[in-house]
Parts: sequence; C-alpha cells; structure tokens
Amino acid sequence: MNKNNKAFILGSYHCCYSFTAKEMPSMGETVMGYRFKMSGGAKGHGQMLAAALAGAKVSGIMRVGDDEYGHLCIKDFERAGIDCTHVKIDKDHATGAAGVMLNERGENIIIVVPGANAQITTRDIDDAKPMIRECSVAGFQFENNFDAIEYAIKEAHALGVETMVDPAPVVKFDEELYRYITYMKPNEHEASLLSGIQVSDYETAVRAGRILLDKGVNKAVVITMGGSGAVLVERNGEKVFPCAPVPVRDTTSAGDTFAGAFVAGLASGMELSEAVIHAVCIAACAVKRGPQESIFEFFPKEEELETMKENYRKIL
Repeated sequence: MNKNNKAFILGSYHCCYSFTAKEMPSMGETVMGYRFKMSGGAKGHGQMLAAALAGAKVSGIMRVGDDEYGHLCIKDFERAGIDCTHVKIDKDHATGAAGVMLNERGENIIIVVPGANAQITTRDIDDAKPMIRECSVAGFQFENNFDAIEYAIKEAHALGVETMVDPAPVVKFDEELYRYITYMKPNEHEASLLSGIQVSDYETAVRAGRILLDKGVNKAVVITMGGSGAVLVERNGEKVFPCAPVPVRDTTSAGDTFAGAFVAGLASGMELSEAVIHAVCIAACAVKRGPQESIFEFFPKEEELETMKENYRKIL
C-alpha cells in the first residue's frame, strides 16, 4: 500500500537536436531531411514531467549545466510544479546533449552525450534522503552515473520506497541489483538484452518478463512493444495491453511518457493493471502529437483522459 502521492525521479536532461527525413541514412550515407528542431529533454526529464502532469507530487534529483538549456530545464520543472530542491546547477560541466534522427513513420535513433548528468554522486543521493523517505515510489533510468543510480535504488529500497526502473540505455550491472527493483519497464529491445530472449511477440515478451522476475524483480515487469502495446508480467499471471487506437505521428517521447505516467499511477495507489492503463492512454497522447508540440501541449486534460481510459477498457 503506497503511503502518499509523492514520487521522486532520478532525472536527466539534454539539449536535443532533432532531424527528420523520409528514411534513416545507412552507414556512410547522406540524406536530405525536411525538418529540424532544437529542444530540451531526456529520459529523466520526460519521466519527471509526465509523472507530475499525470497527478504525482514529484521531486527530482539531477544535475544540469550552468547554461541556457540547464536553466530552461528548471523552468520546465517549475511550470509542472516539480520540487527542484535537489536539482543542482553544475558550474563545471555543460548540460548533456542528444542527437535524434527520425523517419517519416516517427521511428527514431538517438545518440546521447551525458554531460552534467554523469556528475551525479552518491552524496547527492544522501543529501536527498529526507525527501526520499517521504516518497511512495521512485523512478530511475540509466542516463546518469551508474554508481549513483545503483546506490539510489538500494537506498530507496532500504527506506521502504517502491522502485520503478526503466533500464535505458541498457548497461551491464551486478545482477544483485534486481532484488532492489520493485517494477521494471524495459521496451522489447531492452528486455531482449537483459533476459537473453529475443522479444518479438507477446509470448516471447512473457518469457522475458518471467526471466527478469526470476532474476529478482520483486513484483512485476512491464514490457512496452511499440505499436504492439505492452505486456504486464507478474508472478501469478500476465496480461496484454494493446495500444490505444490513435494515429502515430512521433514516437520520440512515448516510452518516457509511459514510464512517468506509470510512476504516477503507482504513487496514487492505483492497482497495477490500472496504472498500466493510465500509462498506455497518456502515452497514446504523446505519439499522436504534432512534431513541434511539447508535453504541456499534448498532455490530456483530466476529463479527456478519463474518457480515453473508459473507451480503452472496452477493447481489453
């Protein structure tokens, strides 16, 4: 049973340069694109915003550079009502950077240079312990200094906080860490790498989820599968959640929106299946957005979201 509606997320942020072309270039190939966008974001940034807009009281732990993008990140958080007490401006390292390539179907390839994100330390986590102790759920991704990530997961677990890990980008880690993870949310690619099972359909997703549970994930694994939806694997069963039927325009932030909304659902005390439905419907709003829209523009209002969820339950 969750204590409250509070969550913290170990964040990350990059200045993003996005290029869209009809098709992705092959190795050594140059292609002409038709759209360029400069923006800010990252897995931790998107998850923090999604969790806050989806109803959680969110605090962040992260570092940004003392530059234009770092200050823009903090403005985003303040706009969403996120507690930035433990979001530090690092005067010695620039804000991280990411290059995103998109094709006309909204598929993407991303390269990330972490910058200030990699400078988070265990001391940053220790400084935030009074805040961590008050939370019900903690969200993590792997775009930071991994020593600090691992330490934060273990400390949150020790303080009785449920942990939700989005293992992206996949890195090698001591498998003892699994036993400190309450929920894991890999996509099909990440689940394949972590489980050794090539995830290509619902059956293989369930097999991969079972392996991750056997490795030590405490309660559940949710594997997101792009246009095929998501699979929830618990110790006593599994359930398939198809995508909400919406037109797909851009998939760039869908996974992070799902992860943040899932954290919010858990923090609010939703049953696990309801938290997944919450995340599926909010993520659907992300993929149908226009390429220039921010999360503040595409995020559904409460009434719209409830209607989406009601209609979605009819197709389950």
